[in-house]
Amino acid sequence: MAFKFLNLDMTNRRLLSIVLFFWLISFLYLIIGAVLFSRLSFEGVILIAFSQLLLLVEIVVCLFYIFPKFWRLNKAVPLTASIVLLLLTIVFLRYSFEEVLFVKYLGFKLNPHLDPFYFLYDNFYFSLPGVFIALIVYLVAKSFEVGKKNKALEAGMEQAELNFLKSQLNPHFLYNTLNYMYSIALPLSENLSTAILKLSDTMRYTLAQNKRDLLPLSEEVGFIEDYIALHSMQFYPHFYHTFSIEGAIDKLLFPPLLLAPFVENAIKHGIIHVEKQPINIRLHVTPKTLVFEVSNYINAQFREKGSGIGIANVKRRLEILYPGQHSLNMEKNDLVYRISLMVKL
Repeated sequence: MAFKFLNLDMTNRRLLSIVLFFWLISFLYLIIGAVLFSRLSFEGVILIAFSQLLLLVEIVVCLFYIFPKFWRLNKAVPLTASIVLLLLTIVFLRYSFEEVLFVKYLGFKLNPHLDPFYFLYDNFYFSLPGVFIALIVYLVAKSFEVGKKNKALEAGMEQAELNFLKSQLNPHFLYNTLNYMYSIALPLSENLSTAILKLSDTMRYTLAQNKRDLLPLSEEVGFIEDYIALHSMQFYPHFYHTFSIEGAIDKLLFPPLLLAPFVENAIKHGIIHVEKQPINIRLHVTPKTLVFEVSNYINAQFREKGSGIGIANVKRRLEILYPGQHSLNMEKNDLVYRISLMVKL
């Protein structure tokens, strides 16, 4: 309750504890120095204790009241006035106790040659370090506070961006899948029921990925397989691809829909109907790395320009989720387009 006017929250209470800790070290340092140099006396202990107490009061008032209230460009005058008033109060207290109360009640020697102006100047001048100490501590604390807020804000912005990027993928995948389903449904194919089942699986996965940041890699692989199956049904029997998986994928948690867009891009822009020019997909997982490679022969007759949402989305998510821990290489020549993604786990 003694510091209620200072409005100390949890952070300021920690800061006060640090100030008190270092103040105690300073006090003990002066007492030990007086003992070592044989200058310790009753009067010396009282003067050291009193001067250190005034220093503590000065730092606390500056740190928790004056600077938080007036440390702004438009508050220079009240800031300066507050500091001057505080220092004059310190000088007045020092005179009242050292030259009056301690003399009267503790038997201190009276100084008959005391110069009031020199006393004012001397104590005012030597009280200034307390203000600078409080200012340094205040600025350091503010810098940490600003840094903490910036990190929290940055994390919140990244999470919001991730959610936005992930939300883009739902209509993106479903739109393309429904287009393929439409082409299947036109002749009322017998494969319609199977296709609908595959579609429901892809919809469930794309909806589930918005609720969780990480999913078993096996679910991403299952989604890719269902996605490929839908296209195999559309272009049956002329749809050629390979999909090799190496390593344990069941227990590995991985952000959803980071791999599937590369497969979608290969199917959309690649040659799929030539047996000797299949789409090749390879997933290799070790305890430390994940490598995903997709290559396809370029369909020279394909002229549609995609929106680029899928690949651009993946690039940005990789930058946020694995900064400095991934590499994405894209190579293209006249015949083949190849991507290689490596992620450090």
